[in-house]
Amino acid sequence: MIQHSINYLAFGVFIQAFILFIEVLIFFKRPLGLKIVILILAIALAWRGLGVLYFYHYHYTRWAIEMPTSLLAGAIISFFALIYENKLKWPIILIGVVVFFIQFAYQIYYTLIVPVDVKIPLSSIEGAGTIIKILKVGFVLLASTIIIRTMIKIFKKYDSGNIYFLQLRKWTFYLLVFLMLNMICFVLNQLSKNPYQNIYFLILLIMNFFSLILLLLRPKFLNNSDLKIKLSSSFKIKEESEISIEAFISIFFTQLYFLKKEATFEDLKSKLNASSDQLNKMIYDHYQMSFTDLINKNRIKYFIDLVHSGDYTNYTIEALAKKSGFNSRFHLYKSFKKFHGGTPSDFIRSVAK
Repeated sequence: MIQHSINYLAFGVFIQAFILFIEVLIFFKRPLGLKIVILILAIALAWRGLGVLYFYHYHYTRWAIEMPTSLLAGAIISFFALIYENKLKWPIILIGVVVFFIQFAYQIYYTLIVPVDVKIPLSSIEGAGTIIKILKVGFVLLASTIIIRTMIKIFKKYDSGNIYFLQLRKWTFYLLVFLMLNMICFVLNQLSKNPYQNIYFLILLIMNFFSLILLLLRPKFLNNSDLKIKLSSSFKIKEESEISIEAFISIFFTQLYFLKKEATFEDLKSKLNASSDQLNKMIYDHYQMSFTDLINKNRIKYFIDLVHSGDYTNYTIEALAKKSGFNSRFHLYKSFKKFHGGTPSDFIRSVAK
């Protein structure tokens, strides 16, 4: 009974991972680094699904069971580092890459150079076992640290009035829960005298299945986001002859400057320590529109997200307009027609249906 469930789950994980890969490939526009990492996650999970099917229909093989786990480990810590880390982002990603390639090198060595039966786990091979075990312990410690840091950040540093961060916080919480359960399952399996039992694969595949659902249901603003999701409270502007796009993004998007009533060209120019020509040129080069249009377009996007969230159904259009940064209902209607088409009232009714 359990074996049949495992086979169905493994196939389901493979199909879901394939769907995620295609969906991300088509619809996820930027940031490119995050897109690549999610694609690698999809590949690793699809590989795992096929690996488990091979294991139950034929036999254990290192390439089918251990390699997708190693690839998945590196992709997971890189995923959280890209979204939630700032200073430690690249060192964490580098660790993930190094861990994967060390295991990959061992696989090649004990498959082609000094052949050892592929049915024997790397951790059981003399000469490789100790290093592999150290890498596993190191990954568990690193992943645990990332989980704790991320938990602290999303519940202490996220702006409760920022709808984007609110969506990201809820989604991240569930993702972290499944990641922790995955890790607990992994650790218990490694401590077991008889690893890779049915119950291990059953729990692992269930966690993978729901993790894939969460990745498919990720906040849609991540698909084409100018937001640099940084939780660090400090921010320094580089003294350069030209405006740093990172500085602009941090103030304008991450800090939701476009929602502020005092959002003016002169005020933003002052915050960026830039000239009028520099700011105008930077905005046009990157967004092909004026400062005013950029402000209003992002306010409309925020208004649309407020309506879609379903948390503001009792708000009047006037209240939603002000929450989106507009001074009045009139300015909301004018900008909505320009950047979306139709009227806010019609849009709200269509979403409510």
